[in-house]
Amino acid sequence: MVYKRTPCALLLFTVICLLFPIVTWAIGLEVDPVEIKLRNCPLGKKIAVSELGGKKMELRIENKSDSAYTYTIDILTSPGRATPLKEGYVDIPDTSWLWPESKEVRIAGKSTKSVELYLKIPRSKRYYDKKYQAIIEVKSKKNRPEEMFVLAVQLRLCLSTIKKGVKR
Repeated sequence: MVYKRTPCALLLFTVICLLFPIVTWAIGLEVDPVEIKLRNCPLGKKIAVSELGGKKMELRIENKSDSAYTYTIDILTSPGRATPLKEGYVDIPDTSWLWPESKEVRIAGKSTKSVELYLKIPRSKRYYDKKYQAIIEVKSKKNRPEEMFVLAVQLRLCLSTIKKGVKR
């Protein structure tokens, strides 16, 4: 019985592997940068991520499809995600410290949009000189209910906070 199922599962896996590049090419999604690293993040002050890391730290979402798509942007913690914690970092205690300027972005086919991210870490002794990681997930929404695939990209945001006594 196990032997009869194995060829079917192997055939199904092969077909999916062969079709997947075609599907992702037709409804492609690319997100840059692949990792965001911020140093000396201030406490108690709302700040744009691009102000800390430069314009290259804005989230750029590229819709490689011919059709327009809407993408959602969520901030997540690492447990259970495809992106593990980077060595030396701990999960961000509260994902509400980080947010995109828009939770949803509509992007025309073959187009790119930049989305600013904002950060505000509470001013508290316990948050000085820490290293935190958050996951930013960009996910496509289905244009039609019959669509089979939803594309998602997760990228790592690593930040370190200022040391106590340092002004920014």
